[in-house]
Amino acid sequence: MTTPTELSGLPATRSTPSAIKRPRKSTAARIANTHVDSGVDYDSDARLLVFREGAEDPRVAAARMMLHGAASEDARVAMEAIRAELPPATAKKMSDYKSSLPAAAVEAIRPFVENAVALALPKTTHSVETLLGPCMHFVYWAVYVIGADLDADIIFKRELIENYVRGAAKDRSEGTRRNHRAWLFRVAEAANPEANPRNPMPLNARAVETPYDADGFVALGRWAAGQKTPHMRTAAKTLLALGAGAGLRASEIAVLRREAITVDEKGRVTIEITEGGPHRVVPVTAQFEKSLAKAAKVMPPGSFAFLPNRVRTGHEVVSAFVGRSSMPPGSPVVRASKLRNTWLVRQMTNRVDVLTLMDAAGLQSLESISRLASYVPRPSEKDRLAQLRGTR
Repeated sequence: MTTPTELSGLPATRSTPSAIKRPRKSTAARIANTHVDSGVDYDSDARLLVFREGAEDPRVAAARMMLHGAASEDARVAMEAIRAELPPATAKKMSDYKSSLPAAAVEAIRPFVENAVALALPKTTHSVETLLGPCMHFVYWAVYVIGADLDADIIFKRELIENYVRGAAKDRSEGTRRNHRAWLFRVAEAANPEANPRNPMPLNARAVETPYDADGFVALGRWAAGQKTPHMRTAAKTLLALGAGAGLRASEIAVLRREAITVDEKGRVTIEITEGGPHRVVPVTAQFEKSLAKAAKVMPPGSFAFLPNRVRTGHEVVSAFVGRSSMPPGSPVVRASKLRNTWLVRQMTNRVDVLTLMDAAGLQSLESISRLASYVPRPSEKDRLAQLRGTR
């Protein structure tokens, strides 16, 4: 976990209750009084497992109030009892933990962090040392960097944890950040179950490229037609045909050869993808058939389909071309990913079978399609009902 040593001079600005004293118990008494909230019982007579929905030790709900700014006597007693039931080795590791964070800040937030971890330990297989360090650093960041109040309702929320692992801990590897996020989520689920984080985004997830709307699509045509030389105009139109007309990725556009383009006797154009992506044959949409067929006629044998005279094959050739193209005021942002997403949305709008679309797009899962579904115009209620009803 990232250690914000540059903030080591920050003073503690909040006070918290002093460390809780743990009453000693005999091992037998501790085992006898330990409440394990497994959520499942076993009926030995009936030989049945009985699962309980929402079962929770009432002490846990009371103790949790220590983390929500309501440190009543009942809450203190409940938390003290829960912490007293920790295995001696676990309790010792918690009390012996040393943090590299500023001492005054750690002293202020330590009871809060320890209480949160104590609530989480019975609900997870993770060890105290696994949870305590990442949790201490996260709470320190939330309180002393963000300025949040020391309240589980504010701190232990999915959004803040996501922000932390993506921002403050971004110098760590993706695997480390994924682990830290999972551990913090386990603590958050115990400390603030009402805001229980679910379905975290992949750490490498990027915001979906918004497809072009009708006006943007027209603007693309103007951009291509407005290039200053025949060479640039042909290249721009070819780029649109391959991206918005066939849904090719930038990596596929960069390595596509003339021989991969086929024009039949009726002017229909297909593209065979053999490099840069999954092997497949993609029909070009009717709107772009003529421009691509015309460009293909003058492509030298063996040349690239996009910018035939180049030697570079990296996918950056697309962005490099766009960067040196003419971009008068009002020109749209031109990116291969936006062109591809526009093609996907148009195919979905045309109600192309999902498996057919996945094959044509070279997709292995529905993730991209599901993320773009919100851009597909919905039919009227009457049409939706008719589609669902079907025919006799």
